[in-house]
Amino acid sequence: MKAIGITATDTEFGKTVVSSCLAAGFKYLGFDMGVFKPAASGCVRTAEGRLVSEDAELLIKGAGLTMAQHDDVVPYVLEAALAPAEASKLAGVKLEPAVMKKAAAKMINSHKLTVVEGVGGISAPLTDNYLVKDFFCDMKLPVIIVVKPLLGNVNHAVLSAYYAQHEGLKVLGFIVNGWDEENAGVLEHSNLYYYEKLTGLPVLGRLPVLNKELLTGPDMLEAGKIAAENIDLQRIYKLLGDGENE
Repeated sequence: MKAIGITATDTEFGKTVVSSCLAAGFKYLGFDMGVFKPAASGCVRTAEGRLVSEDAELLIKGAGLTMAQHDDVVPYVLEAALAPAEASKLAGVKLEPAVMKKAAAKMINSHKLTVVEGVGGISAPLTDNYLVKDFFCDMKLPVIIVVKPLLGNVNHAVLSAYYAQHEGLKVLGFIVNGWDEENAGVLEHSNLYYYEKLTGLPVLGRLPVLNKELLTGPDMLEAGKIAAENIDLQRIYKLLGDGENE
């Protein structure tokens, strides 16, 4: 059983979209997929008063799971759109790393491959003393960094990769989210060049901007096909090796 951690150079860079599309892409190739997120902030309350993570919903759809598995995919749901460490304080909820790790291990051990989405960037605080990088390290997850072809993102990508490696994480490479091949110019192409040149890590895929309908429809079959065509899924799987999670 193998797993990949997904982080990004910043919040709102499309970790959930990339994670769900990765799950859908591998599922399109025939993999039995799991998905997981240790905690989710900015969750919405249903008419019945239950908090539901929209991130988890998209992850579930990508992997082909059911909403009955929502709590298995994300053990902690928080209403405030803040880092979990702060959102949990407002909610009066104590986040336990042991609970996150146990739930993650259960998901990983139940599927051939599991995509584990982090929260915010690699150093985002899950609790005051437990960061996303600590969770990835404890779970022995190799990570992929989501980037965008924007001015200044080369700096953030280099720093994120260096920090992750310094903390003992294996970084597989980058996935570019929101790639527009038709309109890509010097800025966008130079970003790809410098991501690789300055880190020694590969760009593993360029996920194009997806129509909203592909993410809001009843399934993500078409999104999975697009992911399989634009992300080197076989290379990612080979980079995982035997998988320390097994």
